[in-house]
Order: sequence, then structure tokens, then C-alpha cells
Amino acid sequence: MGCKEASCFVAVRAVAGLVAVDVCYVEQCGSSGLGNAGRVIEARRQMTEDGAHPGSWIPTTEADRGVVRTQLERMLASPLFRNSRRYPSLLRFLVEQTLAGNDALLKERTLGVTVFHRAPDYDTNQDTVVRLTASEVRKRIAQYYHQPEHAGELQIDLIPGTYVPVFRKIEPAAVRAPASDEVPAAHLAQESNGSPVAGPKLLRTKSVPGPLAAATARQWAAWIVGTATVVAAILGTVAWRQHDEAEARSAEHQLWEPILQEPEQVQLVLSDLSGAVSAAALRDREGGAVLVQLLQLGEMVNYRDALAEAGIVAFLAHHNKPYTLALSTQASYPELQRGASVLVGGLSNVWTMRVTAPLRFHFVQRGNTFVYGIEDRKHPELGGWNVNMAQTSDRAAEDYALVARIFDQTTGQPVVVVAGLGANGTNAAAEFLLDPERAAELTAHAPQNWQRMNMEAVIRTQILDNHAGPPHLVTCVFW
Repeated sequence: MGCKEASCFVAVRAVAGLVAVDVCYVEQCGSSGLGNAGRVIEARRQMTEDGAHPGSWIPTTEADRGVVRTQLERMLASPLFRNSRRYPSLLRFLVEQTLAGNDALLKERTLGVTVFHRAPDYDTNQDTVVRLTASEVRKRIAQYYHQPEHAGELQIDLIPGTYVPVFRKIEPAAVRAPASDEVPAAHLAQESNGSPVAGPKLLRTKSVPGPLAAATARQWAAWIVGTATVVAAILGTVAWRQHDEAEARSAEHQLWEPILQEPEQVQLVLSDLSGAVSAAALRDREGGAVLVQLLQLGEMVNYRDALAEAGIVAFLAHHNKPYTLALSTQASYPELQRGASVLVGGLSNVWTMRVTAPLRFHFVQRGNTFVYGIEDRKHPELGGWNVNMAQTSDRAAEDYALVARIFDQTTGQPVVVVAGLGANGTNAAAEFLLDPERAAELTAHAPQNWQRMNMEAVIRTQILDNHAGPPHLVTCVFW
């Protein structure tokens, strides 16, 4: 197949995606005299003309590519990117390879191996580092261009569903001069005595012959009908979105409803790390002195546990629900019996450990090691979900958490558990329970009349740059 045939093939396949287009074009054209970058540019131009990426701009010269690189450096120097290693690395690689015409390389596995140094045969379903990082890059790009000072800059966009950047030049809006035959927006006003009042000047209009006037009327009628159809479609889409959002909000509210309806204050109990540090001081004779000095500073909490608690506090305040705060070493059982409670933090929160110990999913230590996990009491042979807590935070790849809403067997008071194996897991668990869409994902698995039932779920999060990624539901149970 020659290049002419390949061009037709590109035009047909353009709607399927840029990467597929580039692969087909390069393979079909062979050595046609154009370099790889030139062939890809031609494919992109054809795709732009066909409307796959409307408004996109193709840098065809070295000067054009220099403009893109300048804009890239401007973006990466912003606070949204400069404090991270992963996000600038991925965006820079995507832009440079696109400018070089290597769009076909921008696949998930290739990016995982090249940018994130994964093994060539790594499992992209289990290790989603490329997708998570690309998703975060897209959010940061949107935040960057949302700032007014960047309104007129060249846009570098990463459209969902592809890893190939799109470039757009922002042209200044043209001011349209009124045509000579426009109908006036406001008529000349007159006073009651008939004398004219100062007002907008009438624009002169030209008379339109009968046939032309009829044609113009038909055009206006068609335009009005078309516009009405579009508006109706938009309103319908908005209505469905509002319906979906209302359902999500309803699911979130139903999940928290037993807590919000309790007449007494909600008690939030946060992990106190002092006990764990004290035990470590007893085990480590050499470093124990340093740990004892830390203990002398007073109570200790984990920063990410505190972030999770802050999110819950904001949620309760938004619903005008009064609350009190306590550390796990200070709370007492009689206090917890008086009203609803939220337990934040896992292994270092004694109340979390007591409440979850009899549940189907519960925390365990794997022998005399630093490996802790969440075990399924019905299927312990499966091994559960485990994390080596001896790993430094910058080397941890994932974390797991328990979220539960149960009713105390003695008092009937509702208790919500937000507890990770590590602090990143706790943070992800809080995000899961406070996000309406995540809550809807959980309640979609619920049986009928679940609102007053007990619930427990296992949550997984991937850790990037020591930050929890989006939470994912692993399994759940209602009873």
C-alpha cells in the first residue's frame, strides 16, 4: 500500500484515536521521503481537519516547537508542578515525544517502563501508576489555565482517554462591527407630547426583495428550530446529571444519616501515637533515648490522620452537627456509649482495634513481623490484604483501609470506623466516605432497607509521592 492509500486509511481511522492513526500511517507509508515526525504531523493535520481535535494547533517548525517548550517550562515552574517529581516527568516526556513525532510510544505500558522504571512485563491492572499520574496531571493543567494570569497562553492539554498532548493557540476575540442591515436593538422613544427623546440611534436597514425575504425567513425558522433542539438536548443532559448527582448525594447522606440524626454530640476519636512510640522505645535500646525525648513533648498524632479527621469535621460542620474531639488514649467507654462516634486511625487507635476485632474484616499482624494486614474471617486462606509497615513512606506502593458503620450491640449507638493500615489508608478511607460518588458506589452493593444495617468495606489506595491516590472499593458486606 502506498502513501496515498495510507492517507485515506488515516482519514478513516482518525476517529479511533491519534495513536492508532500514527501507527497505521508510519507502517503504511514506509520510506516515503518524510521523516517520522513529518508523517505524524501530516496525520495530525488530517485529523484536525476532520474535527477529531477541533481548535488544536500543530507545531510544524522548530520555532513552533520552541514555543511549545517555552510554555511547558512555564507550566512546570508553577507551584502546581514544581513540588512534585512524577507529574513534571510525565508531562515533559509526553510533550517531547509528541514534538518528536513519537506518538506511537505513548502507551500505558511504555510510559510505565520508560518514565516510572517498571519492569517490561509489569501488570498494568495491578499497578496503575500511569493512569493515576495522568489523571492528576490533567487536574493540574485545568487548575493552571483556570488562573486568570494564564488566560492568553498557549494551551497544552491532555485529553482523557489518550496520552498524546494537544496544543491550542488562544486567539484574541475579534470585536464584530454591526452590519448595515441590522435591526435596531432599541427603538427611538417618544414623550407623550410626541417630541423625540434622546436615545439609541436607529440603524439604517435595507429593504429585502420578496423571494429573498422568504428565504431569509426560512433560514431564521430553521435556525430557531435547530437552536431549540440543541437547548432541549442540553437541558435534558443537565437534568440527568442533576438526577445522578442527587442520587449520589442521597447515598452519601443515607450512609451518614444515623450519625447526623443522633441528638447528642458526635465524638471523634483520633489515633494517639504515644503508645506505639513508647513500645518502640522499650524494644530499641539504642534509639530508645530519642523516642523517650519525643514522648516528653506530649501527645503525638499522624499528620494524615489529622487531615482525615479535618475532612470529617468539615462534613459535620456543613450539616450543623455538633462534635467533640478526643485522642484514643483519652476517650473512655462510658463517653463513647453516650452518643455516636467516629474512630479515625487504625493500628494505633485502641478503640478501632476493639470495635473491628470481632468483625468479618479485621486487622491482624503477620507473625512476629512488621507486616500487618486486613483479613477476611470467612476466607483466611486467601491471605487478606497486607502492607509491610517497615517500609519507608517514600517506598510504599499501596495501602488498605477499613470503613465500617455499625451499631453498638449494647447501646445501639452508631459507630463509624475510618481506619487504614497506614495513615495514607486512613486518608483514602475518609475520602471514600465523604465523596458522594464513592458513597454511591458502596451503596450500589447494598440490599434493600440497608439504612439501619451494619456495613463494612475494604478500601485500597495506590501511593504516589507519599500521597494517597483515589480510593477503590475492594469488597464490602452488609448485615
